Amino acid sequence: MKVKNKKNVLMICSWLDHKLGLGGFFIDQALMLSGDFNFILVNFRPVKIKNIKQIFKTEKFVYEDKITIVYLYYPVLKLIKGGFFAKLIEKKSLNILNQFLKKEKIKIDLVHAQGIFDAAFWALSYHEKYGVPYMLTEHNQFKLRNVKRKKIRKLDEVLKKSNSNLVVSNDLIRQLATNGFFYDFVNIGNLVDEKIFNYKETKQGEYFEIMTVGAFDPLKDQITALKALKIIDDLNIEKIKFTWIGINAWSTGVDQEEEVNRLISSFGYKNIKIEVVKIGSKAEIVSALEKSDVFVFTSICETFGISPLEALFTGVPVITTQSGGINEFMNSENSIVIPVKDFKALAESILKVLNKELNFNKELISRESIAKFGSDAFIEKMTSVYSNAFVK
Repeated sequence: MKVKNKKNVLMICSWLDHKLGLGGFFIDQALMLSGDFNFILVNFRPVKIKNIKQIFKTEKFVYEDKITIVYLYYPVLKLIKGGFFAKLIEKKSLNILNQFLKKEKIKIDLVHAQGIFDAAFWALSYHEKYGVPYMLTEHNQFKLRNVKRKKIRKLDEVLKKSNSNLVVSNDLIRQLATNGFFYDFVNIGNLVDEKIFNYKETKQGEYFEIMTVGAFDPLKDQITALKALKIIDDLNIEKIKFTWIGINAWSTGVDQEEEVNRLISSFGYKNIKIEVVKIGSKAEIVSALEKSDVFVFTSICETFGISPLEALFTGVPVITTQSGGINEFMNSENSIVIPVKDFKALAESILKVLNKELNFNKELISRESIAKFGSDAFIEKMTSVYSNAFVK
């Protein structure tokens, strides 16, 4: 389905840094849909300052000659917790964004907020000020810890006035319902680019390769993987390698390398070779996946699980915990699903793959995953969603 006259979509991203690769899948989505729609991606960036007179600032980048990216910096004063001045800063920020769009001769037809906190709140304010309809997609675990009551109350307004409320998995619908939000949420799934992640036939390497991708965090629970590896290590099996990519992937500003290395050393592995990568590019992840025999994923809670899906796109079978959104693309033909925190079950599952008690058709894994979550499927879903939004 092609759109004759391309509409302009302002995509407000809760997190985005194209240089660091943070929020890169927002850019990927925009690129895939750029044949039918024009995208302007904006990320509002609070900056702590000493006085209100400091000037607001915008930075513009053009990505691959197709996508306009705007970073809008606005001041935050320690003394200002909310109220009149906060509203004034918000109004000024939106004015600056609108001035930028006018200068670029861009008329926004639809706002798409990527994430409830805080993109959807900016989208609501933009809608109220300029009358442009908006929609939102929630990607993250939905939690209200440390969220003020006033903001929670306003969330009802955000969801009520939205053109469409999209989520990446049914598990997110459950999370929202648990907190009392019972709107009509539409599950659109997620996207992996098969031009980057795809199956290539490779020869068995020197090592049996186990791999994971994820920031070092209690929610990702990589300690369960390390405990499982210890069980396998004690069996004195030779030529096993474990690669962990992205321990610093969440860009918190804290280098996790020393803590991770100390944690790994505490297990006293004697046989398993371990490689840790602080932040891996897509090319590095693909290269590691192409050599991998199995991908392990030990998260406690996931809304979807992009990294295991990337593994499936590459044809690598996955051993994953029962962590939520993964239910929507895991099956007995491509994965083994184990209970959360069950390191013994993880070790047993790895050994079944190692000893070829379980065999997987890698080419089939890749083909079926791409058919469901590749670019064609995503473009079809989102083109329909956007087109329906324009006629409402």
